[in-house]
Amino acid sequence: MENKPQFPLKVVFHETDEEWVLENENEAAFNLEYFDSDDKEERATVTDNLGRAVRLKIRKLEIVTCELKPDG
Repeated sequence: MENKPQFPLKVVFHETDEEWVLENENEAAFNLEYFDSDDKEERATVTDNLGRAVRLKIRKLEIVTCELKPDG
């Protein structure tokens, strides 16, 4: 099975219940700038178009990691 998430990605920020839909990699990088879905302080969940859990890490507008979580 392919380990790449299918866009669009949905990011849910649990602190505010805000949801962002990111249509592609560029939109993800520019809207999130510095982000790590594995960081508990982010309080956010990322899923792909098929509802699978995604590990997403962005630093300085560059996607460092964008993959399905092993249990996702």
